[in-house]
Order: sequence, then C-alpha cells, then structure tokens
Amino acid sequence: MADKRTRKKLFEEVSHGLVEMIRNEQIQPGDRIPIESEIADMFQVSRTAVREGVKTLAAIGLLETRPGIGTFVVDGHLGLLRNPIGAASSVKIAELLELLEFRQIVEPETAALAAQRRSPKDLNELERCVIELEKGIRLGIKPPEDIGFHLALARAAQNSALVDATYLIFRFYENDPTLPDQSDLIAHRSMYEAVRDGDSTRARQAMFDHFSKLEKRYRSKKNR
Repeated sequence: MADKRTRKKLFEEVSHGLVEMIRNEQIQPGDRIPIESEIADMFQVSRTAVREGVKTLAAIGLLETRPGIGTFVVDGHLGLLRNPIGAASSVKIAELLELLEFRQIVEPETAALAAQRRSPKDLNELERCVIELEKGIRLGIKPPEDIGFHLALARAAQNSALVDATYLIFRFYENDPTLPDQSDLIAHRSMYEAVRDGDSTRARQAMFDHFSKLEKRYRSKKNR
C-alpha cells in the first residue's frame, strides 16, 4: 500500500523525532545531529523532509546549522510555546499550569483591549461563542467555541501578535479532556457583557476571576 503520509506530516515526523531524541538525551546540547542521509533512513523519509524538519527546529532556536561543519543541538530545553506544531498531545498538568500562569499575564489585558476596540462583528462572534458553549454544556461536550471565545477576544483586541500567541497557547488544550461547566459559561458571559459595554476594567477582572477558578481546577487534578 502506498505511503499516504503528506509532505507536511513527513517533516513534522522528523522534527518531533529529533525533539524526542534530545529529550531522551540521545543527543545533547553541543552534539552534532546525525547527517541528513542517516536521519532520512531513521525516519524513512526523503532528504527534503529532513531539511524542512531541521529548518523548523533551527527556526525556534533548538538547532544551529554551521556551514561545512554540520547541524548542532544548541538548546536542550524546549519551552512549551516553542514546541513544534502537533507536539501538544503529551502536555502534562504541570505544563498546563505554566501556560495558565502565562495566560494570567496576557489575557486579562487582551480582554481589556477588546473592550476598547471591538467591532460589531467581534461582538456577534463573542455572543455566538457564548451561546454555543451553553449548548455544549447541556449536551455534555466540549464545543470548539470554548476555545474560540478566547480567539475571538484576541481578534477583537485588534493586535495580530495577541492572535498568534493565542493560537500557540490553545493548541495545547485540544487534547485536554476537561469539559466546560457552568462556571466557564458564567465567566465567558461576564467577559462578553463587559466587552459589549466597553468596560475594560470589568473585562479584565472577569478574566482574572476565570483564571482563578481554572487554576484551582488544574491544581486539583495535579494533586490526585
């Protein structure tokens, strides 16, 4: 049967495989990684896929290519936001708590900016996300609008860097089995109403309150 893996999938396999080798200390900071042909054989991919996978890790500062010498491991510690796309499946509760701490710094101000800059279109999308979240809770599912609400807030803040950061953060929640509950709905509705009313202070506080409850939820999981 023909190999149905896509080109994108192939270079992701290379980048993820090399990350795992570094994490398992098979190759360490300062070491030169195997040559291109060896990596191609290792992952059963083309040299083109190897080059793209290596470029991905070089772009986030994990590897460094030295012309005429080889490619070396620069940094053995890969923080969550620098992980290659698709590596979110192994995120631990402790790491989600780190992300939550980062979100506590960024997202309240995102909500405050959204209250100042939101458009009618942004408000419609935020309201839709709240409505769909309520439906999802009734059905006992995790609707995409749970995460979509936060992305809509970032868009309403009219700052592309905040949108990018929000995308990076929320790919780590795709495999989180935690279902939203009434407290999430209340928080999202409070934030929507504050943004709708143009009240930055209220929007910021609603996000802080939401994170306080989320932190307790994740810490209770960590201690089980």
